[in-house]
Amino acid sequence: MNERVTKLVKMSLVFHNLNKVVEHELGLSLVQYHLLVHLKSRPGISPQSLAKIAGMHPSTLTQSMKRLGKRDFLFVGDDPKDSRKKMLTLTFAGNQAIDHFEAGIDSLLTNDQLDGLSSQ
Repeated sequence: MNERVTKLVKMSLVFHNLNKVVEHELGLSLVQYHLLVHLKSRPGISPQSLAKIAGMHPSTLTQSMKRLGKRDFLFVGDDPKDSRKKMLTLTFAGNQAIDHFEAGIDSLLTNDQLDGLSSQ
């Protein structure tokens, strides 16, 4: 296998394992946190705009939004100007999830829990 591809695969596995640890310990994946923070700063944003800002494909965003909606972290409503369009708003539970994540991420990243992620 190409040496550069091997390095990329190893890096991908490290990030995958980091994401699993973060989600288990803090209740949100890195992507979910990223989306909620964008929602917090842009209440009423459309899913299409959020996908663009977050750098995600719209279909990938749809799956993440469903997961966050099931946990009541966001509200999906109709755009008052055009009922065919949707608007996304962060809920109180979503704000709490962001606060919990931010309160724990620094200690998690400096904790021994992250040692050896590349070997998992």
